[in-house]
Amino acid sequence: MKNVFLIMFAFLVMGTSVAFANVEATGEGPNKDQALISAMRRAVEQGVGTYIKSSTTVIDAQLVDDKILSHSKGYVTSYTVIKEAKTDDGYTVTISAKVDDKLIKDDVNALTILRKSVGNPRILVAFSKKGEGAQAFKNKDFVEEIYNGIVETLTDKQFRVVDKASSEKFAQQVAATHEIDVDLNQAAAFGLKYNAEYTLLYSVSGEVKEGAVNIGVKLRIKTQLIDNTRSQVVTSKMVEQVSSGQSMENAMEKAARDGGKKIVNPMIEVIQKNWMDMQQNGSLYTVVIDGVEDAEEIGKFTSMFEKFPLVNDAKEIESGGGKTTFEATYKGKRDQLDRDVIRAAKELGWTLKKVRAEGARSTWKKQ
Repeated sequence: MKNVFLIMFAFLVMGTSVAFANVEATGEGPNKDQALISAMRRAVEQGVGTYIKSSTTVIDAQLVDDKILSHSKGYVTSYTVIKEAKTDDGYTVTISAKVDDKLIKDDVNALTILRKSVGNPRILVAFSKKGEGAQAFKNKDFVEEIYNGIVETLTDKQFRVVDKASSEKFAQQVAATHEIDVDLNQAAAFGLKYNAEYTLLYSVSGEVKEGAVNIGVKLRIKTQLIDNTRSQVVTSKMVEQVSSGQSMENAMEKAARDGGKKIVNPMIEVIQKNWMDMQQNGSLYTVVIDGVEDAEEIGKFTSMFEKFPLVNDAKEIESGGGKTTFEATYKGKRDQLDRDVIRAAKELGWTLKKVRAEGARSTWKKQ
């Protein structure tokens, strides 16, 4: 029956988990290949059934069929044919299969949890030396005070932030160039390296005025919020912070900490809205495959790839010279996208090697 019905899913909660399960399953079909595919599907159905419990999450069965069961070969890591036989209707094949339960669990998780709780993204906070003013604003302690103010406000709002050592390493790389496009690409690439969905890149400038009694500081902090998967600036903001103190160090420390906190507030609403849109609708990624020219094979790859749970849409946009470019709207992270590209290729019998990645674009070479 092809009617849509509801299947109740729950996930086993155990102290330890087994990534792979050995399953025996039998399939039928008009020929041996179809019978084998049917056996794999039934092996995966057993893996899915492992999670059916009394405490439930509701999923439309058609969605499970489209996104998981129809893609069963991707969950079977190896198999052995135990027996096969010819029948009146074709063939029957029984296999002993090793099924990746973790992949099944991850993909059912993606189907059930994504829209319920998207959480907050991870952010790389990094300093760029662009816009430096007086020599005083190059002081490391001063820059760190701004950083601390930004991070303190983000963590108070329950955002995850990449560790400080990684941020400083990135800042040293950016310091080697002052080309904005290079900065942007480096920010995106470095953020992705540390699994950060966004990079908050800030620079400082300002003036210091010595008065009769106090020293005044007028600080300007400029920030760019970069969507790392797309290597695009989502928004840019600037704030000014004025402070004074009996010494330059006191005035600058207060201006830096307060300015760091102040710059985050206008960014948070933008971050949260952009993040929610990405989780619900997916982000646009570009995938280039080098070494495939057959139009039928390209069509098969697209069809297989878009069946995965996190793929919202996939289409070929350009081909020629042995290269094919796809665009995919994808609801997961870059590493998950890479995993699904490899899984789709595996089902076609391809071996792909990633040869380049920048922002939301990756290039793969068929081996």
